[in-house]
Amino acid sequence: MMSICRWFSVPRAATLAVGVLLLCAGPAVAAGNLQAGAQKSQYCSTCHGPTGNYTHTGTPRLAGQSAEAFSAMLKQFRAAKRHTHPMMSVLTHGLSDQDIADLAAFYAAQKVENSLNRYTPPPLQ
Repeated sequence: MMSICRWFSVPRAATLAVGVLLLCAGPAVAAGNLQAGAQKSQYCSTCHGPTGNYTHTGTPRLAGQSAEAFSAMLKQFRAAKRHTHPMMSVLTHGLSDQDIADLAAFYAAQKVENSLNRYTPPPLQ
């Protein structure tokens, strides 16, 4: 009978470890496309401005947010798990994961500009 130590060599252990990691990793998120995000952001610009810097309407600044934080926020809106604005769940309902990644890439690349009024989040209820 072969010893377990002889069978479990370093190359086999490394292959096994990589295989387990790939199985546990879950689906990969596609990288966002900046140009596609610029096109898709036209729908957001009414409230957030063309570069995501408008805050005078009481909306948060989107420019300069990390792509990860932005994506997580939009996915919460899309799943109706975030209720800071009633229209955001409606507006994000039809977005795909790729749409969200594209928008996240666009807003993460935008330079933060100063505005007259800073966004103040509504009080928690």
